[in-house]
Amino acid sequence: MPAQSLPPEDASGAVWDAAAPCLSPTWFGPVQTASGANMTVWRAAIRPPAGQSRLAVTLLFEESQGGFARLIWLGPGRAVTICGNLYEGAAPLHLRTLLLDRETLAGPGQLVLEATGTRPVLARAELFWVEPLVLAAPGDRAPGLYLAPSGRIFPADELRGEGRRAPSDEKKGRMIDAVLDAGPVKIQPRTPVRFVAPFTGSPSHARIEAQVAGLAPGEEPSLWVNGRPIAAVSVELPGLEDAGYRWTADGFSYGGWRTVTAMVPSGWITAGENQIDWHCPDAGAGITVRNIRLQVAYDAAGSVWRPAPTAPPGVAASSAVFAPVPSAPPAAPRLRLGLSSSSATVGLRPE
Repeated sequence: MPAQSLPPEDASGAVWDAAAPCLSPTWFGPVQTASGANMTVWRAAIRPPAGQSRLAVTLLFEESQGGFARLIWLGPGRAVTICGNLYEGAAPLHLRTLLLDRETLAGPGQLVLEATGTRPVLARAELFWVEPLVLAAPGDRAPGLYLAPSGRIFPADELRGEGRRAPSDEKKGRMIDAVLDAGPVKIQPRTPVRFVAPFTGSPSHARIEAQVAGLAPGEEPSLWVNGRPIAAVSVELPGLEDAGYRWTADGFSYGGWRTVTAMVPSGWITAGENQIDWHCPDAGAGITVRNIRLQVAYDAAGSVWRPAPTAPPGVAASSAVFAPVPSAPPAAPRLRLGLSSSSATVGLRPE
């Protein structure tokens, strides 16, 4: 089939959803699905528009145990494996975004998802033609690419089918951003995981960051530092236009990695061996965390960070169960009887 040039206005995004039909631009479709004895296939025709834009493909899928799902591009006279296995063992509902450049596409073709099993795994696919955006970034950090129409930035290595690069420590003067564990690490309900971080000096400030999969919207993990619970843990909550959301009759869930951050109160991280315990919510099937980092800073009088001589830089993870001490009950909330709203949709009674 000869290449077709499309007008710029037709280069809009395409969405395919297993639960509901979606309007598609002329460059996308038709979509075909098929099931065999032990393999399901999803394929969509793609006719690239004129120009050099890259194709960003976001796939929301149900991950099965012991199987695989691979993404293939069938172009003019050739087949290219974009990702040999989308599964990361992170969560039952997961999401990945991959990037196809024009050299790979080389004209019209088909995007094919093959998955083991007799039940289709793909829940939603979103495809957009994108341009790379060079971002200002420190010399020790790779620039990202502007991909989602919402403005979400994806690190470049997340978009490669072979997976991401291993994270590394970053030292910036009196501040160190250390990798406690690259992961992924599974955390089961009522079975916390402890990470050990040795330091030769006492930092003045500390911050924990990680990526988590398997948390339902509104859930958050519990973090304990040297036997004390951190009061506030922040979990990234993407906008509702994000492809990771899935609505069902029983509610809604989210697939994909989200960032978890928490500030550690001053003085909780001390010289010597420090213990950081991760607890997941008791409900659900557990969570997976990766790229677990501990960022510490020293004041002018503090010592410069050095790895403890008795342990290698980073952290050792174990499955030891940690029994937290009970925290004080929260204060009773103050009831506010009048609420203001300028939105007729919300419909709150004005004060």
